[in-house]
Amino acid sequence: MSSITIGMVGLGQLGLPIATNLLKAGFRVVGYRRRDREAFTQLGGIAVSSPAEVAAEADFIVLCLPGEAAQLEVLDGPNGLFNALRPEHTLIETGTYKRSFKEELAKRIESKGAEILEAEISGSPPMVLARKASIFLGGDEQLIEHCQPVLSAIADIQFRIGDFGSAVAMKLIANYLLTIHTLAAAEALNLGVRAGFSADKVVEVIRQSAGGSTMFSIRAPMMASRTFKPAPGALVTLEKYLQMAGELSDELGCASPLFSVAESYFLRALDMGMGEEDIAAVIRLIESDSSVLPQEE
Repeated sequence: MSSITIGMVGLGQLGLPIATNLLKAGFRVVGYRRRDREAFTQLGGIAVSSPAEVAAEADFIVLCLPGEAAQLEVLDGPNGLFNALRPEHTLIETGTYKRSFKEELAKRIESKGAEILEAEISGSPPMVLARKASIFLGGDEQLIEHCQPVLSAIADIQFRIGDFGSAVAMKLIANYLLTIHTLAAAEALNLGVRAGFSADKVVEVIRQSAGGSTMFSIRAPMMASRTFKPAPGALVTLEKYLQMAGELSDELGCASPLFSVAESYFLRALDMGMGEEDIAAVIRLIESDSSVLPQEE
């Protein structure tokens, strides 16, 4: 087992597979989550009762929180992380927040003498667990090298995007395409079925054709089997990325015809109460919007 202790703050849908990979790599991992810690401890992780306790034991601290409010609560709440930081700490921030928020966070962390690296994860929780996700890194080369033992335990595919705060834009671009490709997969599968092929046949052929994509390979089988729960990528999780990617596109004056249409479908799905289902469930809207085929005489 490695002599390095890694702290995990956030052990939810994405944090748990990250922690799993770290434990498999032989690290001692301590973690904090307000509730539902059993899965983490069953894997061999050590649960503690506060973010401050994570800092007391860890060399590296991986932050994996769902939003800015949760991040601030962890930093500044009772027994928070901020006042427990020491100059020897290195933080790896995996959360997707606005660049301005991230940069302010970095200033605060660095005021304590600690270091922080931006590490945006591109991939669903199952992809993270299978080590097929990629990491977009924001920070200097020396800091990235310092963090390599931890990063390499999480994923093999890594890209340095630029300075701290730059990686979030690349993450939004990736999720921008994810949105379009998932709707395109639903359209193609619906077309194939209405053309008289079985859903399984369409999946088998198209995923190995020039028209295939990562999202088709992942989501089309879910669409074919109608397996939308448990959701590796719930619609409610996508909502933040739809907003942030749309804002980025608008700020840069980009034409976004495909994204705009795709976004409208996913927002409709959310309005219909489908938030806990996987994004693959968008095929139900494509099917309902399709015209009724004429009956053969």
